[in-house]
Amino acid sequence: MRIVALILIYPFVFLWTFISGLTGMILSIIFRARELTLSFVPGKMWAPVIFWLMGIKVKREGLENIDPDTPSIFVCNHGSFLDIPACVMKIPVNLNFIAKKELKKTPVVGWYITATDQIYIDRKNKDRAMESMAQAAEKIKQGKHVLTYPEGTRSKDGSIKMFRRGSFIIAKEGNIPIIPVAISGANAILPPGSFFAKRGNIELSIGEAFRPSDFPEMSVEDLANEARRRVIAMSNDHQED
Repeated sequence: MRIVALILIYPFVFLWTFISGLTGMILSIIFRARELTLSFVPGKMWAPVIFWLMGIKVKREGLENIDPDTPSIFVCNHGSFLDIPACVMKIPVNLNFIAKKELKKTPVVGWYITATDQIYIDRKNKDRAMESMAQAAEKIKQGKHVLTYPEGTRSKDGSIKMFRRGSFIIAKEGNIPIIPVAISGANAILPPGSFFAKRGNIELSIGEAFRPSDFPEMSVEDLANEARRRVIAMSNDHQED
């Protein structure tokens, strides 16, 4: 019965995604309203309707750990396509993304990312990847918040894989606050390889920010491991509840 309902619902999900992406492109390209695009279209327009249509509730804790006036790097585990709408809906700042280059060719999503001047990273080319990291650092210095998924791809089994270095190179060089974010439940609702989402709850936990200068002896790899440790701890807390 759930699959039949989703077959009827999914066309509206895709249509709403297209309408939201088109709205974002119009606001960004024609009206030059990039900040409005980032604050309104993903979190207020697109994601809430998507979750409502699919019968999924998203809960949040740790809002007090966000300082909107302090540019930060949010680092989040990645186990489902649902992670992105959950983050843009429940993290109340204008989020900039570092997206893998392959998404540039994706209809609507790639158009939206390009129109809103997000950063693409070529993971197969080390020099270009580092150049993308430098662009991200510059955006942060200009007062932008950045959301990253340092595992690099979705976890197939729900476990949190090793965090890649890119986000933490930026953080260490600029002493930029790192905010760990743990998403629980999204992988069970819509794991990689699945098309039909289950009903359920997604829990988004926002941890305390920490700066590289808090741990001056740590290398980039150590910072990545520390962020991963915190994300795993928050995720485990939800599994025990």
